Amino acid sequence: MTATILLERASLRYGDILGLSPTSFELPSGGGITGLLGPNGAGKSTLIQLLSGLLPPSGGEVKVFGEAPFRHPSVLARIGLVPEGDRFPTGLWGHRWLRMMGELSGLSGTELNVAMEKSLKAVGMEVNGRKLFSEMSKGMRQRMRLAQALLHDPELLILDEPFNGMDPESRLQLMEMLRGMAAQGKRILVSSHILGEVAQLTDRILLLFRGRLLAEGSVVEIRELLDRHPVELRLSADSAQAVARWAVEHEELVALRMEDGAAVLAVRNPRSFLPKLQAAVNRGELALGSLDPLDLNLDAVFQFLTQDHA
Repeated sequence: MTATILLERASLRYGDILGLSPTSFELPSGGGITGLLGPNGAGKSTLIQLLSGLLPPSGGEVKVFGEAPFRHPSVLARIGLVPEGDRFPTGLWGHRWLRMMGELSGLSGTELNVAMEKSLKAVGMEVNGRKLFSEMSKGMRQRMRLAQALLHDPELLILDEPFNGMDPESRLQLMEMLRGMAAQGKRILVSSHILGEVAQLTDRILLLFRGRLLAEGSVVEIRELLDRHPVELRLSADSAQAVARWAVEHEELVALRMEDGAAVLAVRNPRSFLPKLQAAVNRGELALGSLDPLDLNLDAVFQFLTQDHA
C-alpha cells in the first residue's frame, strides 16, 4: 500500500541557506496523528511547504500519495492545509469567507452548501461561524481555519502551529476533534513547539532541529535512545542520607544532591538502575516515601537530543 508521505533525502535551499538537510522518513496510509516538533528555525515550516506543494525540493524526492505534490492538482486536492498565522478580514462574516474559500477550491451549489454545513459542524461552529471575524475569539477563528481545510474532505490534514494563542479549554477541544478525525481515517500532521500537548495528542513524533531530523518514533521509543544521558529521580525517605549512601555504590549514578527529606539522583541507564532500586526496597534495605522522575517527559527528550547539536 502506498505511503501517505514519503521523503527520500529531500532537502531545500533558500539560496545559500540550507532550510532542510537531506531528510528521509515515511508516514503510512490510514488514520493517525504525527507530531512535527522543533524550535523556531528548526525547519518545520520548510517541511510543510514541501509536503503541501508550495515549493519543490532542491534535492531528493517528496511524495504524497505516491506523487510529487508540487504543481500537482490531483495530489493537492487530497490535502487540507492550516498554515501558521491568524490573518482574517475583520469586516467579513465567517460563513461568507468560508463560502468564498470553497468556491476557490472548485465547490459550488448544493455540493458547497453540504460541505460548509458538514465542516462547520465538525469544528463546532454551526452558530458562531456566522459572526464577523472581529467578534470571534482566537479559538473560534482557529476552528474556522480548520473548517476551511476540511471543506473538500481531504485525506491528509497538515496543521502548522494550530495551538498558538489558544486558551487551555480551546486547545483541549481542538485536540479532541483531531483525535476523532484520526479515528475516522484521516492522516494528520501537527507542527508545534508545545511539546507536552503534542506528546498527549500524537502517536508518532518527528523531531527537527536546525533543518535536521534528529529522531523519529513514539515518545517511549525516543526516550529509549537516551540511556547515555542522565535522568533525574527524586527519592523521598525518612533517611535521605541512607538512600544517598546506597546510591553511591552503583555505577549508574553520575550526580547526587540532597533536598529536604529527599535525595535527587542523576543516573544513566534507568532501565538497569530502577530494578536494583526496587530489589533494595523489597529486601527492606531502603524505606522510600516516594519516587518522582523529574525529566521523563518530551521536554527532556528534546533537550537531551538537541544539546549535542547546539
